Amino acid sequence: MGTLSKMRSVSPYILVTVAVLFIVFMVISDLDIPTITNQGQSLASAVVGKVNGEKIMYTEFERRVKDQVEAARAQQPNVEDFDEAPVREQVWNEMVDEILMRQESEKMGITVSNDEILDVLLENPPDVLRRPFTDSTGRFLRDVYLEYVTNPDIIAQRAQGQGGQQAAQQAAKQAADFKKYLVRIEDAIRQDKLQNNLKAAVGAAYGALDPMYLERKYKTDNSTLDADIIALNANLIADSAVNVSDAEISNYYKAHEASFKQKPVRKLKYAMLPIVPALADTQRVQKRLERIMTDLNAAQSAGQRDTVFERYIGDFGGQVNDYKFMQDIPPQTLIMLNNLPVRGVVGPIQTQQGMTFVRLDDRRTGANVMTKASHILIRFTANNQVSKDSAKVIADKVFQDAKSGSDFADLAKKNSQDPGSAQNGGDLGFFGKGMMVKPFEDAASGAAVGSIVGPVETQFGWHIIKVTDRKADEIKYSEIVLNPTVSQSTRSQLYRTAASLKESLKSGIPFDTAAKRLNIPASETAYFRRVATILGSRTLTNFAFDSNVGDVSDPIELKNSGIVVAQLVQSRLAGIKPLEDAKDEIKMKLMTGKKLDALKNKAQELFGKLSSLDSLSRAKSVDSTLNVVASKGITDNGRAPSLGSDVALTASLFGQAANIGKILGPIRGERAYYIAQIKGKKDADPNGFAAARATLAQSVKGKAEGTLYFKWRNELRDRSDIEDNRSKYFRD
Repeated sequence: MGTLSKMRSVSPYILVTVAVLFIVFMVISDLDIPTITNQGQSLASAVVGKVNGEKIMYTEFERRVKDQVEAARAQQPNVEDFDEAPVREQVWNEMVDEILMRQESEKMGITVSNDEILDVLLENPPDVLRRPFTDSTGRFLRDVYLEYVTNPDIIAQRAQGQGGQQAAQQAAKQAADFKKYLVRIEDAIRQDKLQNNLKAAVGAAYGALDPMYLERKYKTDNSTLDADIIALNANLIADSAVNVSDAEISNYYKAHEASFKQKPVRKLKYAMLPIVPALADTQRVQKRLERIMTDLNAAQSAGQRDTVFERYIGDFGGQVNDYKFMQDIPPQTLIMLNNLPVRGVVGPIQTQQGMTFVRLDDRRTGANVMTKASHILIRFTANNQVSKDSAKVIADKVFQDAKSGSDFADLAKKNSQDPGSAQNGGDLGFFGKGMMVKPFEDAASGAAVGSIVGPVETQFGWHIIKVTDRKADEIKYSEIVLNPTVSQSTRSQLYRTAASLKESLKSGIPFDTAAKRLNIPASETAYFRRVATILGSRTLTNFAFDSNVGDVSDPIELKNSGIVVAQLVQSRLAGIKPLEDAKDEIKMKLMTGKKLDALKNKAQELFGKLSSLDSLSRAKSVDSTLNVVASKGITDNGRAPSLGSDVALTASLFGQAANIGKILGPIRGERAYYIAQIKGKKDADPNGFAAARATLAQSVKGKAEGTLYFKWRNELRDRSDIEDNRSKYFRD
């Protein structure tokens, strides 16, 4: 934890509660209340899904979503309209996996004991628990941690006598919340250990590693080439210049049929009606604009203009903004306000929000001063491991460097012992009165912007402070913003159009024809699996997999997109992908091969011209259009920096590695012909394998086990009975 957070003022019994999860609140805007009400369900008994018959309860699902949303908002405090849909998707997948893992571990007899959990909590706590008990020097306060974790009621006990009954009740609630938090941490530890045990069990099938394989991998990973390379890409040949027949595609498909396995997939045709203001909406705003302008122009005095503004701010949903620092007001609005007397009105002026009228309500200076500063901390310790005087000598030297013109941010990164701010060049952001310890606050608030002061002594050490900004001037203002919005009548018309499209499709009219009649663009998705959230809509995905070909969805309103009507047009079961679905993929592959065939003569001709050069870097003297790429650190696994991946190329280069300096080619790669000149080779250190062997074996085995585990887990999901009812409770 950085020193900044320790310098903030906190009540003495709040230490632990910084880690307590936020209270879960139901977000009405995302909840489909009418559906739940009509079903006669309460949230306490609502089920958002099932995994092999095991229920996922709404309350637990939503609690987890809110926890993650609040954590994300804390990381992105300036994001006002936070989209919860991706978080719900992530939490859903996590909960499904947890249930599947628990079910499978029970079948395998794999368990995690309470003693194992306790051992982690007491001996090796996760960072989320360690952080609140870590001081500004990075030292973990183990004794304090154990005291709170083993007796959470200490939070309430230490609050007694420190603020009366209300404070005691608050502390009691904090203690109860912390107990719940510990239970959740225990669950997370158990889940992590369970997953590791399952991973080991699944990976046990991997068996022992071949020593020869390890040595070959060591050489492959640690041997490199540098080469100058000219690539003649297959795309130099136009598509129209090659022909791939249906017979060739069919023959390739038959020969490689096993490689075209697929999971169950669906394809939709759909039409999207964007929810945007109609002409009538724009005209309504224009009339409002004209009314305000007419009345303001007719006003005979500043007071009358104020009265007109006051009337319309209520009629048209204007906004009163409480005191804001001038630096925090949008620039266009600030320009308008700077030229106004108190209660003065100006407008309309086009801003990013729309046509805007503004009234200056009040100005004030100094009532709420915020200072922005950076600092460099040189700490000393109470046990004199680093004495105050020794630290002061260091601080004085850094202070002189800063005053003499050295970059303050660089000095902070190199010297500051506050890890929280040092990585940001010492920047502490803005702070107001009472937010910092007093000696620091007094020094910073008393210094002019741009000045450097110090060293200043606090209980944390010596501080060199640079004041970088200050906010003192505030403005209170009101505004009326006129911008066309979607009226209820426009929204109703869009839904009527969507309903008309649905009825046309249900009557048997082809999708493209029905959409064209209503002047709506028709689109088609690619094939997608059930794990996908198609068009950002879980409702639409569920419709696709719960319907028959030809079925038509109800109009679905998608957040930030529009109203969509979809028809299921293709349904593919698990198995071998049909030729018609694989045709385009095969055609592209065969076309690339034929283009390379067509390039062969050109590549040989160019090689003949270049082979006599002493350096490929002089290729432009032969042909000014040639591009020579210097690829350094090429490895024998397809990796060619600055060129991309091409296994055929790298294999050929390493096969000819003895020919350093010779111009080689033409080399047929996977998507291009290459002419190359090896500039140098670095072989793996033969003596290094013995030292690296154990680490390499662990790495290879870990990756292999991880790959096997995730493949096993995905196959487990595919064969499990997973019922997803989220669309009944949440809007997309």
